[in-house]
Amino acid sequence: MPARHGNVPPAPFPEMDSVVLVGYGAIADSVARLFTREDFLLTFPLAVSGWAPLQDAQDRETAGLIPAFLKDLPAFPGLEALFAATPKVVLILDLSDDGRHATRIRALAPPQASILTAAFLVQITSAADAGRLNIDSGKGLRKAKNLLHMLMDQMEEDDVFLLDAQGIIREMNRFSAQSRGMRLQDCIGRYCGDLDPHLFGAEGEESCAFLQARSTGKKAEGMISDVLSDGRIRYLHTLCFPLPGADEEVAQFLYIRRDVTERRQMAKRLQQAERLAAIGELSTYVAHEIRNPLFSIGGFANALLRHPGLDGEAREKARIIFTESRRLDVIVSNIINFARPTRQEMGVFEVEAVIQQTLALMTLGGEERGIRAEAVLEAGLPKVVGNAENLKQCLINLVKNSLEAMPEGGSLVIRCLRDKDAVRICVEDTGKGIPAEIQGRIFNPFFSTKDSGAGLGLAMTRKIIDEMGGKLSLKSKVGQGTTITLLLPAALAVDNGGPRVL
Repeated sequence: MPARHGNVPPAPFPEMDSVVLVGYGAIADSVARLFTREDFLLTFPLAVSGWAPLQDAQDRETAGLIPAFLKDLPAFPGLEALFAATPKVVLILDLSDDGRHATRIRALAPPQASILTAAFLVQITSAADAGRLNIDSGKGLRKAKNLLHMLMDQMEEDDVFLLDAQGIIREMNRFSAQSRGMRLQDCIGRYCGDLDPHLFGAEGEESCAFLQARSTGKKAEGMISDVLSDGRIRYLHTLCFPLPGADEEVAQFLYIRRDVTERRQMAKRLQQAERLAAIGELSTYVAHEIRNPLFSIGGFANALLRHPGLDGEAREKARIIFTESRRLDVIVSNIINFARPTRQEMGVFEVEAVIQQTLALMTLGGEERGIRAEAVLEAGLPKVVGNAENLKQCLINLVKNSLEAMPEGGSLVIRCLRDKDAVRICVEDTGKGIPAEIQGRIFNPFFSTKDSGAGLGLAMTRKIIDEMGGKLSLKSKVGQGTTITLLLPAALAVDNGGPRVL
């Protein structure tokens, strides 16, 4: 296939599970030879779907030396175009010599793709060139098995299992065993569901990629969620590939699972940012097109209420109009205030005083309601960068929610401790807890589980903390309580200026 260059990428490969190559270095020629060897392709039947250069000076200098093997592949102008055209890519081979592009490749690559660097490819090509992939001999089989282990152990962020049709683990990577606190040899030969009973087939075939692949004989993928012991939720992307045996019948299954919680969280934050932008546009429209006539409606209704000739029935109708116009005005004000940038006069302050003031204000009479409230403050805490009054408002929102979650009494603790270059504030309660299915929505604007309220307290809290350069996280289990953690940047005193964020 002739190479395609320029700004217009080739047509995508939407259904292809593929291998792609990126960059160019000394290893490229060896890899080219490797992908033309029949014995290698017999053992590892890989299809290369495209290639993209890494845009740096070295690639431009060697542009005229690119081997014919790469020139015959569909060529893309960069990583973004390559990954857009091959969304089902499962393996990325980095042909650059020093692997310095690994971070950028990982940031742009699809979540299901694994990356092999030149250093590891050198081992494979050396083994192939030395004739170590001779699968017809017992020695060759042992070498192929070792190579399989090397490939699997290179995937240091994924769970990788080789399962038979009954779900028995025949091989797995070391990461999978170590992450469970087990030895590799203690896992081989066990049923996969024994290691993860709540992740393998717990919710039926629809959620388990292995059961789907075993049922259909085709590649399957899925997304599963897992509630950890501390109440946090993680999301796992799963892939399962049927592997035919010598008689073309499916003999084994390659099952790969990757934690994509951080990617999912980033996607949700992006969606929330888009929603906030939409609210900002809506607030501008509301302020100009709705508030003025609403003010007139309320004013005329108020004037009618004061009119002496109005009978009782008409007066009641005028009162309803006036009351509803006031309620709409409050809603409009909430929308406008939320969309408006928060006033953040940044400074340096001590969080201990803010915490003590909040508890004193919000827990008056708490003992009579069965509430035990206390602050646990680590000694020698650094000051933080931000706005003390805005942080106080955030803590008031969180404490208020905690108290409402404990109508029959309970324990409320605000812990504060140093966390490397930040200060961590944890608001913990023993209330009703938050169901897992709505935990990802409670920070959305106008979402509320209460009968009254605008649903802006937690959304505004997250907005303020983000604008202060901090982070907010949630842990909750139904029936056990909720912990919301604020992570605020500490301050660094320097001689030639004011305080600075660490």
